Amino acid sequence: MKSKSVLSAVAMVMCVIFLFGGCANKGNVDKPTGTTESGKSETKGENKEAKTEETKKDEPKPENKNEKTIINIWTKDRHDAKYVQAKVDEYNQKSQDVEVVYTLYTDNYQQAADLAAQNGELPDILVFQNNVFDKHFGQGQWADLYQFMDEDMKKYFADVIIPGLNELDGKLYFIPTTGTACRLFYNKEIFERVGIKEPPKTLEEVLEYSRKITTELKGEGIYGFAGNMKSASSALNRSMVVGLQRETGTVSGYNFKEGKYDFSGWKDQLLLWKQLLAEDSAMPGCESLDIDPLRTQFAAGKIGMYFSYSHAEPGVYANQFPMDSAKWDAVPIPTTGGKVIGKQNFGATSAYILNAKSPNLETAFRVYKELFTSEEYLTGYYEGGYGVSIIPAIIEKANPSEDYKNKKWLRIHPEMDAILPKAPHAAFAAGIVVEGENMYKIAESVYYGDADVDAALADLNERYNKAYQEAIKNRTGYEIKIPNYDPMNPTLK
Repeated sequence: MKSKSVLSAVAMVMCVIFLFGGCANKGNVDKPTGTTESGKSETKGENKEAKTEETKKDEPKPENKNEKTIINIWTKDRHDAKYVQAKVDEYNQKSQDVEVVYTLYTDNYQQAADLAAQNGELPDILVFQNNVFDKHFGQGQWADLYQFMDEDMKKYFADVIIPGLNELDGKLYFIPTTGTACRLFYNKEIFERVGIKEPPKTLEEVLEYSRKITTELKGEGIYGFAGNMKSASSALNRSMVVGLQRETGTVSGYNFKEGKYDFSGWKDQLLLWKQLLAEDSAMPGCESLDIDPLRTQFAAGKIGMYFSYSHAEPGVYANQFPMDSAKWDAVPIPTTGGKVIGKQNFGATSAYILNAKSPNLETAFRVYKELFTSEEYLTGYYEGGYGVSIIPAIIEKANPSEDYKNKKWLRIHPEMDAILPKAPHAAFAAGIVVEGENMYKIAESVYYGDADVDAALADLNERYNKAYQEAIKNRTGYEIKIPNYDPMNPTLK
């Protein structure tokens, strides 16, 4: 099946690493100058607020060939912003008829997209994010790329066109060019200082090591663990939720073989997380910590361990918050007792979705194709350490960054990482309404509160299954059940 071909392509990275690494198995528009308080990139000479579709409508239409069509692109990604902005600047300098406005939303990408969709003000192109895509998919918001692609483009990206993932009902909505997996990142220097010889393999060891580091080094402002717990969903989707995929064989509490939600398997991890985030272990203030402030502390040598995405951190510590590469590494997310009965999801990243309702849709596709799908762009992206390529042609020719050569677990590993099917609340996000707090807030009520874990998980089971069945009954959703589902060999349907 096609998802296996993607993993096969990714596995080719190993060969590339061995060969190159030895031991490793408008007119001119000035670039953004900073970030506004709202989290948007500023552009010299413009208001701090990015142009929206509504303001574009108010702009006069081009009256002669010297006028340029404005194509707005929104992104959430900070780790590659410098690289992408440079490519946008180059494009704008060369283009005779288009000016690209590239806007970075730091911590409020999903909220901004939701509000823009509600008001009919989405930009022409957006960086793909699962939640944004899923929530607005049923509203006809995203364009079918097939209508614009020629046969050469279809052939070039054939290995990453996966029915059930980005090809739905015969329509192609996005093209991933890199992959990412969640890992535990750790400071090797801190481990050495306190006598820890090997990174943790179980969640219990994470807790043990974190307490040891905090006990011995908190006088220097160094703590064993930190998490970007300000947003429970952001924090858990890069850590506990992923670890539970391997530990329980479910995805966000959903059992595909039985066709129902069952959160009971979350109990052991939640109880360990409650201890992990306690004051004898975690950095103070994690409950209000975003990921970038956390990264600055890690780069400064103040944090022993944290969870994040494999595609982002190399670029972060090479460009955004410089850190000696020799001081950090990554390992698989530990599970309770080392239990593994399933694979974990690896994200298909560096993809873009096009606004089907854009008045400049055809031009937007041309910009997307010329800017983001060229071999020059994709090779530079991989070699610059911004993501692990999953495009066979790029893997064959590129010379990956030193981090990808030397740090094994930054790469995708088919024996552990797979593309997993979506649970109902993600598969038809707009059609399922779960009353009350979501799974992330309930988890938070356990690890940061006094909620009874058994009662909390039983409540999740009841509310999520009720919402799922009501969606099926109301025909705003459908049954998702894979009778022969094997979490170690997952299929999308």
